[in-house]
Amino acid sequence: MQHTETVVKTRDGNVVLRRAGSGPTVLFLHGAGGVPGWLPFFDQLSDRFDLLVPDHPSFGGSPTPKWLDEVGDLAYFYLDFFDELKLKDVHIVGHSMGGWLALEMAIRSQTCIKSLSLISSVGIRIKGDPVANLFIMTPEQLMRSLYADPKLVEAELARTPTPDDVDRMVTNRTAAARLAWSPRFFNPKLRKWLHRVTVPTQIIWGAEDKIVSAAYAEEFRALIPHATVTIMPGAGHIPFAEKLDDVTMTVANFVMRNT
Repeated sequence: MQHTETVVKTRDGNVVLRRAGSGPTVLFLHGAGGVPGWLPFFDQLSDRFDLLVPDHPSFGGSPTPKWLDEVGDLAYFYLDFFDELKLKDVHIVGHSMGGWLALEMAIRSQTCIKSLSLISSVGIRIKGDPVANLFIMTPEQLMRSLYADPKLVEAELARTPTPDDVDRMVTNRTAAARLAWSPRFFNPKLRKWLHRVTVPTQIIWGAEDKIVSAAYAEEFRALIPHATVTIMPGAGHIPFAEKLDDVTMTVANFVMRNT
């Protein structure tokens, strides 16, 4: 589906926003790698929903605001973003760092949030099972950690990035390091507030995730009231890339049940 791309000005921060479709509102919050383009996952979701896909402040085409110090700042920013666009009953789909961001939003205010779908989310830490250190990985190590399918890994490694791709990767890596270098991809205080997440929540994980182990899915379920877990066999850290139809159906059915 064709999507629009605009710049939304919200108080002291501007964001690049891609949008397509109609129906219940779904906000996709990306992970540390940003948004590489309009993905097949977005196509499928926008066939059913009004899908919003922003670049977080400091990622992609969105500039870095002076006030941005931590993921909690992004959470407040997106709550302002809801006000600016007059969004209500928003179903948030957060991937990896975007899942962490969704949780930081939800513990602050769920007034405009209808449900959460957390895909391979970071944000907490299991002792002895830390999130992989993306910041020291070579491109090949990263690809082999992101995907379970060797053919997909080889296809990604064979692709020559454009200058724009390289610029985007450097920008996103810098932004991720600023927000999640230390402690690495978690907030030590988040765990104790997850009981405040009372909207319907589903947790989706790749069984072969080498970035954030599937043990985190059960840990989140134990901490978030009434959360459910779906494990995708044969998928790594980006299950919607490897199990597109299954993940789309899981998210879409959950959104419709909670609309």
